[in-house]
Amino acid sequence: MKQIMQKEIRHSNEPMPLAPGEKLMTPEQKFFFDLRGWVLLPSVLSESEIEEMKTEVYAGARHCYEGTLQNLLDHPALVGILNEILADERFIFDDCYGFRCENSITTVRKPGWSTHSDRGTAVPHVVRPPQQANAMRYQVAGGKIFAGLTRVIWELEEVKAGQGGTTFLSGSHKAHFNYGGPDPNRPNISESPWEENIKGMMEDYSCPPGSLLIFTESVIHATNNWTNPDNPRCAVFNCYNSIWAQWFRLNLSHEIIEKMPPKRQSLFRGTWAIGGGPGGNRQYSLDNATK
Repeated sequence: MKQIMQKEIRHSNEPMPLAPGEKLMTPEQKFFFDLRGWVLLPSVLSESEIEEMKTEVYAGARHCYEGTLQNLLDHPALVGILNEILADERFIFDDCYGFRCENSITTVRKPGWSTHSDRGTAVPHVVRPPQQANAMRYQVAGGKIFAGLTRVIWELEEVKAGQGGTTFLSGSHKAHFNYGGPDPNRPNISESPWEENIKGMMEDYSCPPGSLLIFTESVIHATNNWTNPDNPRCAVFNCYNSIWAQWFRLNLSHEIIEKMPPKRQSLFRGTWAIGGGPGGNRQYSLDNATK
């Protein structure tokens, strides 16, 4: 069995395969992602891509599984980074991705939009409270990041700091102490006597349309009132995870997935790794789908 697995699975010292346009994280990106829990890549999309995708979102697209928006699922600027923070290099192949897509939603927030319509995410929150270990937690070991549940935001309109973008308590993804609330297992800071101080330390960003924001769901983050008077917030929120773990129930039809290119389909394969043929779990099918 050992000899078979050595032949079927990529060795960890082999170079990570990259498709045209894909790039690995730069040392600077890796440093700041590990330090803050999030990283911003400005102006990733072209003007024509931005206009096509905005048109689809403003026309009512609720996710990015179809149309031009589906190109965001495995955009070359994103794949190399997700390989580094979510994938085991032994399970990255030319015909499949080393990570999975779990969730996609879009949002349009007009000037004056208030968090009263989305109170759940307005309270600063995380996927798990500090020191609550599970498969979704941020980890670094052996010189490698594993970001657990990772969220990606594609900003299709300009975002101005202090006017409604997502905010982050940078560094909180590595916190070792609870944030002062009455329930140490609560994934948000509601009822913490430090709540206002925590909110006051949260950071945000400015970026032009077509920018890409990547963050670990283990960093405290929050939705905010959209007060930018010049344009709505038009954004796509996608979520990714390891091929070994699952947080969201996908509820995406087979009919939608089977229209995608085969490699893109692999983003929605079942949640397991070993067995089932050369290299383990590589191909999506109706019988091997995220449930």
